[in-house]
Order: sequence, then structure tokens, then C-alpha cells
Amino acid sequence: MNKLKYILGLLLIPAVYACKKDAPDAPTFNVVTSKAEYNLADSVEFQISGYADVIGFYSGEAGKEYRYRNRLESNDGKMHLNIQTQVLYGTQANNLSLLYSTDFDNLYSVDGISKATWTDITNRFTLSTAAAGAVGTAVTSADVDLSDLPVSGKPIFFAFKWVGQASTTAALGGRTWRVPAFNLTNKTASGASTIATVTSAGWLAIDVKNTANKWTIQSTTPFLYFAPNSTLNESEDWAVSKALFPNKVSPDLSVNVKAYTDRMKNYKYKFSKTGVYNVAFIAKNGLNGNVKEVVKELTVTIK
Repeated sequence: MNKLKYILGLLLIPAVYACKKDAPDAPTFNVVTSKAEYNLADSVEFQISGYADVIGFYSGEAGKEYRYRNRLESNDGKMHLNIQTQVLYGTQANNLSLLYSTDFDNLYSVDGISKATWTDITNRFTLSTAAAGAVGTAVTSADVDLSDLPVSGKPIFFAFKWVGQASTTAALGGRTWRVPAFNLTNKTASGASTIATVTSAGWLAIDVKNTANKWTIQSTTPFLYFAPNSTLNESEDWAVSKALFPNKVSPDLSVNVKAYTDRMKNYKYKFSKTGVYNVAFIAKNGLNGNVKEVVKELTVTIK
């Protein structure tokens, strides 16, 4: 009996050991600097001790901040839009309007647009004008701040809506409208980034009334336009953009300063601007798909 217990004990030891090794040890990692302040011309040497399988580095500069590693949205910017329009021929007023929705469900049909909530924002922009029957000049609206429109976690859709009343002749009918420019941007303190243009907004045409008429979407100027083929009957036609995400951002990423096969060593980094930076090192050990990490944060001042 004792011999059997001994044999069983020997068999259990490696099993218990194997179970323990399913989880890695936590990194024995630390990092310090020799001082807290450096001149802009200096390279900062981060003195690394202990051990970790891999080490990542966030410098604390814009786009490289540890606090934003999981960020998918940012409210730091403001959405702006300017459009260019040109009106031609016809006599009817107020054929064109610009609307937006944050609850459109991507169903590009009459039923789809009717189920969504659309808000008219035409009065925020300056549209082209022309005398009855005349050809107007292309008018570019000023940049309009639309930062009040986005809803967190939801896309935004824009739509150009054309409505024409029944007329007895083409001369008395709805007017032709061209949209050569649609520039949607996100403006921050560091500059502006493009969200969509007239050619990248993904317009799709939806005919509501009068199948003879439809928005034209093409790859050459004027890119987006509505020229009615029939004005004898009333008409309603939409051009709706794809889902746009004005607040969407990519998470900040770390720089890999040690791979699994690299030896542990100090890391030098040179900052490009003066300022106070919250630096972070992420040390990780992995085993059998399990990971343990240690985060070390330091404040470095560059004068």
C-alpha cells in the first residue's frame, strides 16, 4: 500500500507542476530615469531592470498616450462642413435641402428613409441662386460648425433631398442642382482631418416619387447632381451618404522596445518638443495563451 501511495505521489507532482505553469510569472520589471528634467537636445535614457518577455513603450506624445490605448472615439475635435452648389434653369424655389440622421438603419429604400428621423439643416448653408431660367454661379458655403449633430456611439448620415412640384412646362418646373463639393472635416487644435468628400461619402440614390427622375452620382465634376427629366408630375428624390463616424479614432499604439528573443537593455528616446510627458512602459510575460503584465509610469519634463 505504501509503495502504491509513493508511485501515485510521483505521478501527481508533474501534473501539479504543469497546472501551475499554465499561468506565467508576473514580470520582474522596473524602469527609472537618472533625473526628472531633460533639455530638448538630450536623449532620455530609461534604465530597465528585471525581466519581461516583451516590453512596449508609450512616449506620452500626441497619438502615443497610454491612457488612450483603448479609445475608439474622441470629442476633442469639431465636425465642420462646407458645400458647393450650383442652380440652373427652371423656376421653382426651394427644390434642394440638406438633411442629416443618426438613426438611419442603412436600408437605402423609401421605407428605410421614412423610418429614420431626418433633420433639415439647409438654413445653415449658403446655396447658389439664379434668376428664373438662368444659370447660377457655383457658390461655396462657409465652413459650418456641425459639432452639435453627432451622437456618441452612432454614425451620422447626410442626405440631399430634391422635391419638385408638378408643372405644365419644363421652363416652369423644378431646377437643376449640382453639388461639386462636400467637405466634411474634423477640426482639432492640431489641424483638420477629412471625414468625407463628395466623392468618398458613398452616396446612393433613392427615388420616392416620379421614376423618370433620379440623382446622378459620378466620378467627374460635378460629381453629384440632380437634373429633372420630367417636371410634369411632382417628384421627390434623395441622395443619402454612407454611415460616417466623425468622432471615430484609432487607439494609441505602443512602440515595441523588447521582443521575446531580445535581451534586456536600457532604452533611449528623444522627444521632438518641450513639455511634460506621462511615459508608460508595458511589460508582459506570456505562457500557453495566458498573459500577465506590469505597467510602469513616469513623468518626464523636456525643457
